[in-house]
Amino acid sequence: MEKVQGVSSEDSKPQKASRENKFTGHSYPTGKIQVIGNIFQFTVDVSEFSPEDVVIIFSNNLMEVHAEKLGADGKVTNTFFHKCKLPANVDPLSVTMGSDSSGVLTIRAHRVL
Repeated sequence: MEKVQGVSSEDSKPQKASRENKFTGHSYPTGKIQVIGNIFQFTVDVSEFSPEDVVIIFSNNLMEVHAEKLGADGKVTNTFFHKCKLPANVDPLSVTMGSDSSGVLTIRAHRVL
């Protein structure tokens, strides 16, 4: 469990990955949480997954990012799970998300100060 400015974070390692992560040098995706001014931001490299393989859930100030990649034989070849409790002052209606061409997913929300 990692705490960053009142934010709790849990990551689980995938079963298998094929390249080094941009953020940490590990061969599995690891999220990065930042609080920049009034913005809460979570970024993670999900380039190992197709967009349709990534599911993001928000509920009761809890954010979960799930991803699962299936091989040609239908077996799971790579997984990612990240759970994070959002700060109480995050506006749930302000959440935006997107990914860039290199496969980095960014989720942002405004904090009410």
